[in-house]
Amino acid sequence: MLQIDPSTRVKLSWLLGALGLLVFFLIGIDQSLLFDVDEGAFSEATREMFVSRDWWHTTLNGEDRFDKPIGVYWLQAISVSLFGITEFGFRFPSAMSAWLASLALAKFSQHLWGYRAAVLTALISATSLGPWAMSQTASADALLSLFFVLTFLDLWRALTARQVGPGRRVALWMALGLLVKGPIALVLPFGSLFIFGLLDKQSRTRIFQLLKDPWSWFILIAVALPWYVYAYFRHGQNFIDGFILKHNIERFTGSMESHTGHWAYFLVALPLLWLPWSPLLLRALFLLRSQWHQAFLKYCWVWCVFVLLFFSMASTKLPHYLLYAGPAVCLLITYSALSANRRFWLVTWTCALIGFSVLLFLPEYLIQHSNVIKDPTYRLLIEDASSIEAKSWLFVIPLIFYIKLTVQKIIELFFKSEIRLTQGTGFIAFAIFQIVIVGFIVLPWWSRTLQSPVYELSMRMKNDPRRVVQWGVHLPSFSTYRQQSTPRRTPSVEELALVKNQSDHWTSDWEAIETKGPYSIVRSRAVSAPALN
Repeated sequence: MLQIDPSTRVKLSWLLGALGLLVFFLIGIDQSLLFDVDEGAFSEATREMFVSRDWWHTTLNGEDRFDKPIGVYWLQAISVSLFGITEFGFRFPSAMSAWLASLALAKFSQHLWGYRAAVLTALISATSLGPWAMSQTASADALLSLFFVLTFLDLWRALTARQVGPGRRVALWMALGLLVKGPIALVLPFGSLFIFGLLDKQSRTRIFQLLKDPWSWFILIAVALPWYVYAYFRHGQNFIDGFILKHNIERFTGSMESHTGHWAYFLVALPLLWLPWSPLLLRALFLLRSQWHQAFLKYCWVWCVFVLLFFSMASTKLPHYLLYAGPAVCLLITYSALSANRRFWLVTWTCALIGFSVLLFLPEYLIQHSNVIKDPTYRLLIEDASSIEAKSWLFVIPLIFYIKLTVQKIIELFFKSEIRLTQGTGFIAFAIFQIVIVGFIVLPWWSRTLQSPVYELSMRMKNDPRRVVQWGVHLPSFSTYRQQSTPRRTPSVEELALVKNQSDHWTSDWEAIETKGPYSIVRSRAVSAPALN
């Protein structure tokens, strides 16, 4: 048996665990096409910035884009310069952000509750459906979630360790969050801190000390303000109207792009985002009274509930907003899992298997019952979808227990560990297995079903020098794959247009020259007719 001293064993286990987690996040991020609208918009804006070399401003199909600040586009541009204009290149920053967030949470959890807690925290963060999905998405959310994780952890360190370093790091993380998504990077930490101060008298003095530190304010302003000043002087009132008013205030007070819902929307979304671990969060809720007397767990609940209430009050509702509560939710689930008994693990297994079954059976169900889909575009996409035999993977689940035993033997061989198998070990293997199946089978099927018509049309038109515009559609990935901007407007007679073909977006003097699924490329007959003579 390999003899390794304890300190070296811990360092080696951390190194191997971190590398394994990195592989987990990176493998498969290029298996799916870019999804419209968000991934296509972020990717095309990055591509246009990369081509134009205008590193301080983004456009989408040639028009000024004020949707998000500049931070995530810088990272995506660096990634694209290394890996090319590919799905991997656009998604790499998100995967790395999720990896770093998981490691930060694991290290903090180890300090609180030990090595077993660190392993659980890392895997809960990595294998929950919502956080994992954001790690595979070319958008700003995984990067912002990383800064929320770092803010959450250092804010607690600043409240408990009488040192200036953690508080000033909080200012840095919030400033970087401002460069990634905007004012929300300030609203959630300050709001949670205010509520925590009201509920925890012992922390009030320390909170006032943190707020009065001039160097923290200097860091916040020095890092975040220059780009905002530049954007204002370059665009003037257009920046205020586009970024501040439309994409921040109106998102809260009004419904953006029809993303609205009932006040209880997030109460339904929360357990779905944290499958297969969600029942353990429910257990934490049952134990709220006892946890409330522990300062750190109270801090977790304040952060979590504030995020839930804040976005419940907002008119625009998107499920990934709840991921900003991620560090608190992840650590609450970890704490709950550490003491869960056999009965509650049985409940967790039951809910997880039901959720996994829905993920596997839903595609075939929709293919066979496409009439339940009201939107004619999505209904046609589903009707044209290829079959998927995902449900057969349910029969592989018993093999997970053999994998669990193998992993345990490897640990004992190399680390001479006395770690005992627990009720949660098999569930960890299942959570990893579920993500692998979703990442390599389920999600690629959805991407092919929803995005391949757009992708194939973009490939057919890639070498065509004629101008193409989007006429009544918003499919930015078409521009990314074609590597040419595609403005959204009514076409002139000399231009081609990308349209939905199941609606009369064009009159009889236009004809379809390329069609795939519910989309077509059309041209004016006035231009094409002379060419036929």
